Amino acid sequence: MSVYRLPRNRKNDYRTPSYRFTVTSKDDSSLVALKEGIARKNASVRKWCRANNAVGQYDKLHTVRLMARGPRRWHTKFGDMARYHKAQRGIPDRQQLLHGNADSNLNHRFAEEFDVYVHRSNEMEDSLRTEIDTGQSPGVQRKIEKLKHKIWDLEQEARREMLGYSNKASI
Repeated sequence: MSVYRLPRNRKNDYRTPSYRFTVTSKDDSSLVALKEGIARKNASVRKWCRANNAVGQYDKLHTVRLMARGPRRWHTKFGDMARYHKAQRGIPDRQQLLHGNADSNLNHRFAEEFDVYVHRSNEMEDSLRTEIDTGQSPGVQRKIEKLKHKIWDLEQEARREMLGYSNKASI
């Protein structure tokens, strides 16, 4: 069941307009319906743009993003049972995060609930513009990007060799 949560400071003016609701599971019917609706809208925008060979200023593509919410330390997630977990041994409760960057970004596997956001996707819009301008499908665009990345890696490796570094780990 989805719930609209007020901000903790009770000031809705500070909330991003992208927030939709909070769910306890990724299988929630409200979340599934939202994703299906966004997919249908994106498909119709793409179809219209391809038919007209142009992407207008009102042709926007969106994506659904989930932000995990819940405890971020072992002892707050598992209570007294945390001391028996193999990752917890030898580290004081107050210091052990659930994972390396849990203070800034909680992994979904540790989440108790998820905040649902709908954002405009500039990447998808750029991909659609490139498809219309050049005729390259998104799959071809990804292959080109991978090749560009490989070229960049080779250039960096050559620079490291010129500077006398023998491998990537020595930098």
